[in-house]
Amino acid sequence: MEDLLGIYHAIKDKAKTVFVVHEGTPPKDPVFYKFDWDAIVCFDEKYRNFLEKIYGKGKIRIIPYPCHPVVQGDKFEARRKLDLPEQKKIIFNYGIGIHRHIHLLPTLERFSREYPLMLLTITHIQDWYDLFDALRERYPFIELRKGDIPIRELYTYLHASDALLVHKNSAEAIVVPSTVHLCLGSGCPILAYDTNFFETFNDEVIKYLKLEDVLPEIFNSGQRVQRTLQRALQYASINSAHKIATSFIQLFESLMEPPELPGLRADMITEKQKASLPPAPPACVQPPSMA
Repeated sequence: MEDLLGIYHAIKDKAKTVFVVHEGTPPKDPVFYKFDWDAIVCFDEKYRNFLEKIYGKGKIRIIPYPCHPVVQGDKFEARRKLDLPEQKKIIFNYGIGIHRHIHLLPTLERFSREYPLMLLTITHIQDWYDLFDALRERYPFIELRKGDIPIRELYTYLHASDALLVHKNSAEAIVVPSTVHLCLGSGCPILAYDTNFFETFNDEVIKYLKLEDVLPEIFNSGQRVQRTLQRALQYASINSAHKIATSFIQLFESLMEPPELPGLRADMITEKQKASLPPAPPACVQPPSMA
């Protein structure tokens, strides 16, 4: 930040500056408060509440976190493509945090006695490979696949699964669940541990405190699951990356427009700006001469 501050005056001379806030708490670095941004963008009201105490209300804009566009697919076609069993119930998780789900394995084991079940997990973190290889000795329903997963392939896995499991404990900071925004548009139900990571969602995900309370609904495709999927796809459509990008473009355009000041020459004003100017006051009529 100190390096950026050193050249910031040169940037401000040539461009408008917009700060998109990902920090969930006010930064402690005093350099952070020396920047004069033209606009500050945050994701929701929670972020706005603490930012207003720093910047005031005038510069802050809310532009939601973007969702991956809606891409639905056929479950059995996706399973054939990924060489997954067609008849099993598949709970899916992936990424750097798969270890957060280990304590849920006894619950999944109990359900595996009633439902043919697979916990499908994918990670590129080397440290977890030996751990999950060892866990498979105790919980044979684990299917571990290793490596990175591109987004297009991720969506195929989501189409193949009965639910995506996302278990995150509460954080002290304000947070936004990027995994949920990435996956909502897949048509795969999302099981989310009921913490502040997911407090901005209502019926778009299925929240749980005890996993055993929601698994029967998932495995039997109950009415709640269907309502959740409809709400999830609606949310992903409203907050699609395209629409969020459009909101940013509109913000940039508004910052680039010159202020509507009296005294601007006509050749300095674009036709778009002319149309937005208030009507001119009526001309002043001089009284007739009494001479």
